[in-house]
This record gives sequence, structure tokens and C-alpha cells, in this order.
Amino acid sequence: MHVERSCARELALRAVAVAGGGVKGDGGLVMVIGGSREYPGPPYVAALAARRAGAHGVRVAAPPAPAAQQVALEAHLIAGLGSELDAAAVAAAARVSRRMARRLIETGARGRVVWLVGPGLGGSPVAGRVLDALQEVRDHDRGAALVVDGSLGGGPRARERLRHLGADLVLLNRAEAHALLAGSGPVGRAGRGGAVDPAALAQSARETGAVMVAKGDPDLITDGTQTLLVPAGYPGLARHGSGDVLAGAAAALLAQTLAPAEAAALACHLVGTAGQVLDREVGPGWLTRELLDAVATALRDLLAAPARH
Repeated sequence: MHVERSCARELALRAVAVAGGGVKGDGGLVMVIGGSREYPGPPYVAALAARRAGAHGVRVAAPPAPAAQQVALEAHLIAGLGSELDAAAVAAAARVSRRMARRLIETGARGRVVWLVGPGLGGSPVAGRVLDALQEVRDHDRGAALVVDGSLGGGPRARERLRHLGADLVLLNRAEAHALLAGSGPVGRAGRGGAVDPAALAQSARETGAVMVAKGDPDLITDGTQTLLVPAGYPGLARHGSGDVLAGAAAALLAQTLAPAEAAALACHLVGTAGQVLDREVGPGWLTRELLDAVATALRDLLAAPARH
């Protein structure tokens, strides 16, 4: 099934109907967990993207970075974290998340809490310990939905970890998709021009219980049974920062109670459309901060578009 503009518009209308209910928290709350000394910026980019896609509130558990100063007006930063995340940081995020969830219940807000794990975490030398701590938290509390950005190292072990974490949505670029699917049979051809095999991706979705997204041209989304193609995806998005924007947008839309595949489809449409507009208006040198703004414009234009009968 192809996710064209009319389908994306229906999803956007459903999301905004939840988020626009007049109660703080109707747009959901997103907790971003990621970053490292090597890659300090991605969690902060993802946080801004979540706001641009309609999340009412964002918290960030990430190592301190210059980008934090620019994000602090739009997201709450969990203080006191070191230069690399650790188990204590995950525990702090979990405590804050539980308070966020209680607040939504107390106010009657219709949104939900979503964790986004992964942006920038791959550069951390202790990423495995962070994921172990996250798994321990999830063993006791799965009240928040979980979006994972990246392959968690790839292969059967990563697929088992995703299953154990109870991930709802996994976002992968082409290299990450091939890494995650390794050892599961034919996965498509890696390298330049290589495509991800839809059947292998669907099998991984069934194995992990998560909706899988392989970004590309087009974007491929599967829950293991149904496969969606988003033609708005295009090669110019294969650059630094665009995956973080997609991750934040998808988490925000999931927080507005869209189903995981729906949130992924709308996020892919918005980011792909935004990237194409920038390519026309700015050229190949557009910046990540421009993509953030263009995503908000794409969502506005989608909501304002006349319905097609």
C-alpha cells in the first residue's frame, strides 16, 4: 500500500484532533534518551523535531552539549548527567517518565508518554550498559511506548534485545537495516544502490513485535503483516541530522496516539516532503535546522489542504 498525500492528511487530521483538545498533554509527552561525547547533537535535534510535529512536551536525557542551550527553551533537560549516559541516567529518565504519565492521568490529557531511544547513542563506549539498564527498567514498567532509532549493533542479538525491550517502532537507515537483518536469511543487497528485502524486514517485525521502518526511496514500513510504501522519501535525506528529525517526528505522532505504523508513515511523509521542498528552494546545501522548520510547514500545509473525494 502506498501512503500518498491524501492518506497522510487523514492521519494528520486524526493526530491534531487529539492534540488540539485544549488540555496540556493532549499532544503527548516525549522522552528522548541518547547522545554521547562523540555525537552530542542528535538527541537535541530529535527533541526539536518532536515539538515541530506537535508534541506538547519533551524531556531530554543526554550528555550536556552546546546544542542543549538552544533546546532548553523548547524542552526540559534532565540535569546532572555526565559526559556519557549510564544506568543512573536511565533510572532518572524512568522516574521523570512516571511523573509525566501520572500527570497525564490526573489532567485527563489524551496524549501518551513515548520514549525515543538511540539518537547519538551509537557513539558511546558504554552504549551496551545503557541498553542493559533500559532493559531492566522495561522489565518492570512498559507504560510508555518505545521508539528505537538505530539497529542496536545489529544481528540476532539486537533483534532479541528489541523483542525484550518491547519496542513499538524501530527506525533504520539502509546500513542499519542490513545490520539488523544480518543472520535472518536474504536481506537484499548492501552497499550503494542496495535495497532492503521487504520480506526480511517483515520477518524481523514479526520476530521483534515492532513496526520496522527502512528509510529510502521509497520508505518501507512493515508490522510483519502489512507493508506500507511512502513515496515522499528521497535520496537527498541521506545525510547528517535528517534521521534524528524523522525519529523525533515519529515519536511525537505516536504520542498523539497514532498507531506505530501510522505514526511512522506520517513522519516519513512529512520529512520527505520537507526535504524535497528544501531541495527545490535552497538546493543541496540545506541545513538540519531548516529541515526542522520545513517539517512544521509541511504539517501545516497538509492540514490546510482541501480534502480529495
